Amino acid sequence: MQGQHYGTQEVIRGCVRAGMLVKHKDQIWTASSNKKGKLALRTLRETTFVKDAFVEILLDGRGEPLGNYSREDYGLVYI
Repeated sequence: MQGQHYGTQEVIRGCVRAGMLVKHKDQIWTASSNKKGKLALRTLRETTFVKDAFVEILLDGRGEPLGNYSREDYGLVYI
C-alpha cells in the first residue's frame, strides 16, 4: 500500500480516476479504468469489475484521494 491513509470516503463510481486506491471487499485495489458502466479494479494477482453506484476511496492527510493519478483532472466536472 502507498503510505498511510487517513480514512475513507464513499464517492460515486464515475468520479473515480485511474490510479486511485479503492477499498472493496476488505481489500485495497487500484482503479484502472472506468468504462461502460463498470469500474475496473486490480491488484497484483487479480482484476475485478464493479457496478456498484458508490465505491469507497482512501484519503490522504489533506482529505484528498490517495493514489497515483492525475491531480489536474480530479475535481473537474464535465457538462
